[in-house]
Amino acid sequence: MTFKVFLNLIKFKNYIKNLIIFLPLFLNYTSWSLLSYTNLIGPIIFFSLLTSSIYIINDLKDLDVDKKHKNKKNRPIASGIISIKSSKLISSVLAVTSFFYFFLFSNIKVFILVLIYFVINIFYSFFFKRIKYLDIISISSGFLIRILIGSLISKIMISNFLLLQVTFFSIFIIICKRRELFYAYDQKVGLNYNIKELNILSKLFLILNILNYFIYIFYENRFLDSLSIEISFFIFSFLIIRYYNISMKNINFDPVYIYFNDKYLIIVSNLYLINFILGFYGIY
Repeated sequence: MTFKVFLNLIKFKNYIKNLIIFLPLFLNYTSWSLLSYTNLIGPIIFFSLLTSSIYIINDLKDLDVDKKHKNKKNRPIASGIISIKSSKLISSVLAVTSFFYFFLFSNIKVFILVLIYFVINIFYSFFFKRIKYLDIISISSGFLIRILIGSLISKIMISNFLLLQVTFFSIFIIICKRRELFYAYDQKVGLNYNIKELNILSKLFLILNILNYFIYIFYENRFLDSLSIEISFFIFSFLIIRYYNISMKNINFDPVYIYFNDKYLIIVSNLYLINFILGFYGIY
């Protein structure tokens, strides 16, 4: 097994999702320090190992279905590059390592959140995935857990707006990805949804994302009293509409792939980050 195959097995590119653990600290710019960010590096690394363990379990459970997918059939397990026995061993080692770290080096609340995340995803792989709407909710809950972990470790309170925005955004991304069931498989697979329903839901949550962000502009307790909030609204709207339009082309539905293969998403998301940093330092 080559190192590249191993990275594909653990879905290393998906680790970008775990950077959301930094978000509570980032949005509380008064707490910025090298030490505060350093304290989150270990949890992000070991939480990423746990997510890899779950990815492998999910791939093992979906082995037969993935073989019918135009792209997933080339994954290490589906293609037979890595044996089922080896995959189970790697998944177990990653999970045990992660739990060992959080049990020893984090407080009990963080450890419980990590455990809840693991349990929800195990139930998702074996049961929730086949239950309409519960499959989407269970995946979305993982992003809220990431936010809560970052909040607890950073000791920073998070707003209801942020929780709601993360919920809307994650559900939007998941619904867009669900559409691949109708376009990315060589054979029909078991479906809980119809394409018209998913198209309507994706538009609905696109609107809810933009609307919730817009309402926050007029919120009295904004985390930043700066024009960067207003500017960020327009940047965010562009990003999410751009993502929606790319997803609707029905070529690729993986959010990580879509992001890293579109230069406009990369450039504008960096502008989004720079805009907030300028606002934090009172440039405008």
